[in-house]
Amino acid sequence: MTRHVLSMVLHNVPGALARVVVLFSSRGVDVESLSLDPTERGDVSRMDVVVGLPAGRSPDQLVKQLSRLVDVKSVVAVADQARNQIGA
Repeated sequence: MTRHVLSMVLHNVPGALARVVVLFSSRGVDVESLSLDPTERGDVSRMDVVVGLPAGRSPDQLVKQLSRLVDVKSVVAVADQARNQIGA
């Protein structure tokens, strides 16, 4: 398993987190860590997720699927190089 960090901005509405988690579980993605916090704007929250994917599997397809969810405003896979710079 390789670890990938996904960072997204969600609309702050009931059920948004549940829809994201259902997408992960239905695709067999192992969630290793999850952090969800409100932003200075009251209508959006930021979510950072560390996921475990089988070796050789890219997070690109997962990013595309997440971006199709109505409650997800934006989603990016944080590059390995950037994670190493912050000590993750």
